[in-house]
Amino acid sequence: MNRQLVLAGTATIIFAALWLVLSSATAPTPSTTPDGESQRAVRTLVQAPPRTAAAAVPESFATTLGYTPRLEEGALVNPRGSCSSPVPLPEDFETACRQHDLGYDLLRHADRVGGTLPPTDRRDLDARFARDLRAACDTRESGWARAGCDGWAEIASGAVRLNSWRQHDLVPDPEDPGSIATGTVGVLAIGSGGGAITLGARSVLRRMGALLPRPRVSGAGAGAVGLLLSISPANLPHGPLLQGALTAVLVGLCLGVVALLRPRVALVDGAPRRALLGLAAIVVMGTLGWGHVALSARRTEAGLDALGPGYWLGVAAVVGGLALVVRTLGRAWAHRRRLWRPVVAVLTSSIVLASTGVAQASDTTPDDALLLEDSPVGAVRAYAEVSDGEGARERAEHAVDELEREGGLARSRIVVAVPTGTGWVNPELVRGLEARFGSDVATVAVQYDTMPSWYAYLFERDRSEEGARAIIDAVLDRVGRLPAGQRPDVHVQGESLGASAAQAVLSRPGAEDVRRQLCSTLWVGPPGGHRVGMDREVSVTNPDDPVVHASVRDVVLPPGDGRPWLPVVSGVHSAADFLGSIETPVGVGHVYGPDVVAGLRTCR
Repeated sequence: MNRQLVLAGTATIIFAALWLVLSSATAPTPSTTPDGESQRAVRTLVQAPPRTAAAAVPESFATTLGYTPRLEEGALVNPRGSCSSPVPLPEDFETACRQHDLGYDLLRHADRVGGTLPPTDRRDLDARFARDLRAACDTRESGWARAGCDGWAEIASGAVRLNSWRQHDLVPDPEDPGSIATGTVGVLAIGSGGGAITLGARSVLRRMGALLPRPRVSGAGAGAVGLLLSISPANLPHGPLLQGALTAVLVGLCLGVVALLRPRVALVDGAPRRALLGLAAIVVMGTLGWGHVALSARRTEAGLDALGPGYWLGVAAVVGGLALVVRTLGRAWAHRRRLWRPVVAVLTSSIVLASTGVAQASDTTPDDALLLEDSPVGAVRAYAEVSDGEGARERAEHAVDELEREGGLARSRIVVAVPTGTGWVNPELVRGLEARFGSDVATVAVQYDTMPSWYAYLFERDRSEEGARAIIDAVLDRVGRLPAGQRPDVHVQGESLGASAAQAVLSRPGAEDVRRQLCSTLWVGPPGGHRVGMDREVSVTNPDDPVVHASVRDVVLPPGDGRPWLPVVSGVHSAADFLGSIETPVGVGHVYGPDVVAGLRTCR
């Protein structure tokens, strides 16, 4: 085994063990009875308005720390605070830094009066600091200026979190000999560990040299750029599978561009080649570090857990797997004249085996079958599923018959919920309606297809519009038979594809009479953000919903709403956002909760 590798590995183990010992010995201990006034002040500073936070500052704080907090630009701050950074930070961050300094002084005050606060309080202060930095960046008008500011925000908040972790998330005291020694040993452990990894990787690459292609400077640079572009500009957080696919696509695009330009560029070799490859490796590692902080912040803002160590392993596995598939397909294409017979045989046998299986219909009930269950508050729910030999109008009549049988026509309002392609009606919407109106509301819907929404939107939009028209007409016809003074208000609600279908029905020529009979309409996440232009029409959209805001034109044109944009790259990100738009918490992407019903306008 390489002697240098053995020495580096041994040094890493020694320094890491020594760091653990010193870290444990020098770590402060939180009080078993934290200072209640300081803890209340910290939590109020994190969560409450500035004036409320000012009232919560302990009376002894000015004596202990030597100053009185002050309200500046809508924040409670340390008037002597600043952004203590080795590099200049944007002026936009000054207020956030001063407020963060005040929070740390509250931690110091608690320690000096004998009640050291627990680690969670310092973590909460750091999280508030990160949010304030991002909010400061959001005030910039230019998308590029905002993107650059966001980068500095991630760097500053990441550095703060790293320092807090180093100090065990406890008291931010000045450095003493013990903490200096601990930090020095930690740096030595990281340095020797990095050297061991580098030497080990170099040894492995030498052994695998016969199996791996010789890396080129252009390819390494393209990979680094593709990795960077796969992280920014982005809107929604993605899991490792989708992020890996996104990274693979953008790295592949960059490699394709390099392949087109490579014949015109001289080959770099020798010492310059090694230096440039090393620089590319440094860029990749720096990008991964920055990306980890940036993506974790984006996930935390969306209500998800921060990234764990396994995330990038999953991304790397997906990228490597896709690269292997592409390489295999390339080799297969190169030998296609010899492979066509086995390929035909595999396809034929697969078709034969598939044709002998029993075909079963998929479950066509809506998620949670909520409209098929009784309402806990006594509201009315009516739903008609797809049935063989039954058209849209027959299903609509069955749904309205059930609505009438259950007493829905005696309620003050009927909400016609136009579902998505599979017949799904958002259960949170139904719960929100019943939480707002109690038993005095009836919800009715008809399933018009069993296909996913994207398929129905592209290829079977006529069926969705036919189903929406049938249920709206059937409800209005049945309500119109009642005496004028006994008719409930009729509302139309549609989410995603359901919104598009209902809008098409209400926008068609001759629909003026239908629109006049409706009390209001509520669109949730309508594709493209479309509206009909009716009175009492409300559209509820998440600001990062790609179904609403993204478009094919993002490939070549900026969206015009201030979001960071790059030609082609932003189009690829939009496609990834579409695929991951429903794998997010409520209120993010294309996922909506019960609060959307607050936008439904009433007529009585």
